[in-house]
Amino acid sequence: MMRTFKTIVIGGGVGGAGAAMRAAAHGQSVAVIEQRDWGGTTVTRGSTPKKVLLGGVEAHHAYCEQNGPVNVPPVNWSRLTAHRDAVVSQTQERFKQRFQANGITPIEGHAEFLNSRQIRVNGETLTAENFVIATGARPRELALPGSQLIDHSGSFFRSHALPKRLTILGAGVIAFAIAGIASEAGAAVTLIQHNRVALRGFDAELVAALIASLAKQGVQVIFDDELTQVTGQPGDLQVTTKGGRQWSTNAIYSALGRLANVEDLNLKAAQVAVTAHGIQVDEYLQTSNPHIFAVGDCAVTATPNLANYAVFQGKYVGDLLAATTEFPIKYPLQASAVFSIPRLAQVGTGVAAARQDSNHYALRSVNLSQWLTYQRHYDDRAKLVMVVNRQSGQVVGAEAIGYQADVLINYLALLIQQHITPEQLHDTFFAYPSMAADLYGIWTD
Repeated sequence: MMRTFKTIVIGGGVGGAGAAMRAAAHGQSVAVIEQRDWGGTTVTRGSTPKKVLLGGVEAHHAYCEQNGPVNVPPVNWSRLTAHRDAVVSQTQERFKQRFQANGITPIEGHAEFLNSRQIRVNGETLTAENFVIATGARPRELALPGSQLIDHSGSFFRSHALPKRLTILGAGVIAFAIAGIASEAGAAVTLIQHNRVALRGFDAELVAALIASLAKQGVQVIFDDELTQVTGQPGDLQVTTKGGRQWSTNAIYSALGRLANVEDLNLKAAQVAVTAHGIQVDEYLQTSNPHIFAVGDCAVTATPNLANYAVFQGKYVGDLLAATTEFPIKYPLQASAVFSIPRLAQVGTGVAAARQDSNHYALRSVNLSQWLTYQRHYDDRAKLVMVVNRQSGQVVGAEAIGYQADVLINYLALLIQQHITPEQLHDTFFAYPSMAADLYGIWTD
């Protein structure tokens, strides 16, 4: 007998989970199809293992700051990666269990459209009124001699052996996360970028401060150059660049972008239009087929390919399918972070954009290194830059660098999003001394 559902979600990552959970909460019959790993890239090869590894090396960094660099034990990479594997495995299992606990049918296998209302999975035909495609993206393949010797960034976050020397391709958030983790764990790191743009969208001065901090850990950043050839054997590689540089490395990890996972879904049969960048969607995340939606990295939207956006989009579509939402998707204030050592984070209007529009925005810088919260962490790099709307006088954005930059930015995101005034803030008690209590001094001139 053919199984029929109200909604079928293709992809069991964070975006697909958001759509499935919300649709089920509205009483819909829902199935989720996952071909590879429950939790998707975020849980398996992205943010989840990254944060576990970062937690371990940050503890090592804090120990060094407190006790000095002499006779400091190295990071126990084997123990740390074993803990990472346990956390990833538990998180994957919880994903599947949450689906089952909420009446959602999890199905493991590859989905392929037969027509606009039917898919085939493991030889079985499933029917639904609506579909949500949340298949994510895969690493971009490189075309150069020896490219088969290059691993993608996710391989680092799942590695069990730390290379003594490693090379990173790219200068985005993932590249700098790997650089921070690997260098603190004792690896010699070289990062190479084809132009001079690092961490696009972040303030150049704060990015320079991050690069300078990583340089103290031995990270070498090379701009305006790129790989042309890789030779050798796995574990013993030789790199040649366009600029004539050569060096030896034990591993190469590419963080040069991703491509939407859409080719093997047979979307033509479902009458879903696809571009070179992924599935085309409108302001309702609806594809060219009115019964099929796409969220996350496989969809072409004007948003960053970040997990929080995928989750938000999934929840929006889950509500939309239940007819509880009839308005185009509207995103909250953007917040993001670079989980390196130290961390870099931003919210709202960026400092770089404000510098280019000084008629409308003013910048207010706060050196946080002498504040108690940061002194106790030996954080002499801590700095905050706030963007102020000249006409209203309101803070509309901020960027920070420091070991707890993401936490500070999350606090500021709440203040900005809720239009909290200094008077309202001062009528709120926070535990003292804590970072939240520091907001009293930050939110006013």
